Amino acid sequence: MKQDKRFKTTPKDKALHRIKIIQGHLKAVEKMLQDDQYCVDIVHQSRAVQKALKNLDLLLIENHLKTCVVNQIHNHEEKRTTEELLKLFEYK
Repeated sequence: MKQDKRFKTTPKDKALHRIKIIQGHLKAVEKMLQDDQYCVDIVHQSRAVQKALKNLDLLLIENHLKTCVVNQIHNHEEKRTTEELLKLFEYK
C-alpha cells in the first residue's frame, strides 16, 4: 500500500518538509523587498523564517539525541558526544 505523503513519518521527512516551508517564507521576504512593501511587514516575515529555522534546529537536535547520541554512548564515546553537544550550544 502506498504511503500517504501528507503524513510525515521520519525525522528526515519532517526536516525536508520544514525546509520547504522555510524556502517559501524566504521567497515571500524577497518578493516583499522587491515590491517595496512596508518594512514592519517584511520584518514579521523575516521573523517567521527565523522561528522556522529554530524549529528545524530543535527537530534535528532531538533526532540526534535519540539516535546518534544513544549510539555513541553505547559505543563508549561519551567524550566525543559531550564535546559535540557543547559545541552545538556554544553557537550564538
